Amino acid sequence: MILKKILVVGAGSGIGEALFASLKDDSNFKIIGISRRGISFSDKINSGFNYKCDLINEKEIISFSDSYIRSFDSIDAIYFCQGDGLFGEISSLTKDKIDKHFALNVTSSFLILQKFYPLLKDSDKNPFVCFLSSTAGKVGFPESTAYCASKHAVAGLAKSLREEWKKDQIRIFTVYPGAISTAIWDDRSGFDKNDMISPKDFASYLKSFLFLPASINVDDSYVLPIKGIL
Repeated sequence: MILKKILVVGAGSGIGEALFASLKDDSNFKIIGISRRGISFSDKINSGFNYKCDLINEKEIISFSDSYIRSFDSIDAIYFCQGDGLFGEISSLTKDKIDKHFALNVTSSFLILQKFYPLLKDSDKNPFVCFLSSTAGKVGFPESTAYCASKHAVAGLAKSLREEWKKDQIRIFTVYPGAISTAIWDDRSGFDKNDMISPKDFASYLKSFLFLPASINVDDSYVLPIKGIL
């Protein structure tokens, strides 16, 4: 296989952490992660590390992106695994919490794509961008207005970008996972993590995209636990 350079956004926990771990020791890939739980970086970065980047901070996103550009001349795949949950009745949500939620779940993707677009376009290894929306990006759930709105926004960004970047041969994959047993469920009653997909299993599914033929674009992919939408 041709060596591919991959960025996992949100590699410090949950799905992103599981995906980063599954790729880190694979000699077919140069894997770089970013998250709030990563290590500090300098002007040059190396593959195999999860670097510290607060994804609600525009300056930190730009700083990391510039360091990546100084280190590598292209990128072949970006997985957007960042995000958090903001739940509760709409009357309980403060503007500050809503702003931070959308900055992480949505705006950070815009900022990263603006910086990495030229590198994706220069890739000769069938580049793609993979967005993780959610079943909440298709339907509504009670006490989940902010979360559903942000996941609908992720899906909208992906669908529009798919059309915008067709000319550049950059594929855009959109995945709508059901319940994955991450920390997002820790404070929510009425849900059993044993009924959910493990992050490791879901990461195996995401990794399979790296082996798809160049002619395939995963427009909409639904991945649900055996019991369906919980």
